[in-house]
Amino acid sequence: MKRHFITIIIALAASSAQAQQDNYTISGDLSPMVGILVKDTTDIDSVFVVNDANHRAGIEQKCAVEDGKFFLTGHVDKPQYTEMKITWLGTEKMDTAYLEFILEAGCDIVYKNGLTVKGSPMTDMYLKQRGEIWNLANNGKDDEARSLYLEQIREHRDDALGVAFMRMLRSPAWLTVTSEKKLIESLGDEVKYDFRIQRRLNHLRAFQPSDEGDMFLDFAVEYDGKTTRLSDYVGRGQYVLVDFWASWCGPCRQEIPNLIAAYNKYNDRGLQVVGIAAWDKAEATLKAIAEEQMPYPQIINSDHVATDLYGIDAIPEIILFAPDGKIVSRGLRGEGIGRKMKEIFGE
Repeated sequence: MKRHFITIIIALAASSAQAQQDNYTISGDLSPMVGILVKDTTDIDSVFVVNDANHRAGIEQKCAVEDGKFFLTGHVDKPQYTEMKITWLGTEKMDTAYLEFILEAGCDIVYKNGLTVKGSPMTDMYLKQRGEIWNLANNGKDDEARSLYLEQIREHRDDALGVAFMRMLRSPAWLTVTSEKKLIESLGDEVKYDFRIQRRLNHLRAFQPSDEGDMFLDFAVEYDGKTTRLSDYVGRGQYVLVDFWASWCGPCRQEIPNLIAAYNKYNDRGLQVVGIAAWDKAEATLKAIAEEQMPYPQIINSDHVATDLYGIDAIPEIILFAPDGKIVSRGLRGEGIGRKMKEIFGE
């Protein structure tokens, strides 16, 4: 009986080892960073593999970089949305870059002047759909981009692709704080309980409701000895377009002609436009106002006060307020601004 018991234990151990056999590889050569981001390959520190499976298991999958090269292997039971984190010594501190892919059994992932992922159909699908979404957004078709983006999330509400799309860089026009919270709550466990999505949900819960139909949230900003409030403009019997922007933000600057056009056409008919300069230095804001010849009032030096209140973590964000101060629309962009103005004021 004892021999049989030992034999069974050995057999089970062998079976377990076989089941956990490495089924993917990640390798690369980071030496092209020399002369661009680092002085020498010795400045490149480590490569980390971050996904929900590792996080839940308490595993830090880390690989040292030697002469710019790295190699690691591992095992996945099911596809995982994964971020490969590269750390290196910058000018004053450690810097970090992230590369993303779907890690599947049989993956062979190689980095050299770009990422090559073999054996991951889900990564191929993600990159294709992500490219289509960005192409639509970059060509002014933001409504179509948003529709395709949300379609992909709902189609993959309970798999690794759903996590990837939820993590995808997006315009704040696509999801307000309230709608994003509702969307996350509607997703399957695979996506909803990914540690990064839960972290995002906890972040969103800190914001007050500021979605369409909600009353405006007031704030005050001091600059040059004067206090300005949003309520100086909103809730005073006019429609108000409020633009959260910054001088250094290219997409913000691209929207300014659309806002000027709306102001010039509809100001005499009851429209006010207000700029809120966020995350910017006052001198830079004033310079940009002069360069763009912006005719409407500005709230300068708001830093994070206004954006934190409205749950904004990417700009531009353009919000239309009704005469009574309720939010009519969030995330207006491009031609959508003109369409909304025609809807309210007519031609």
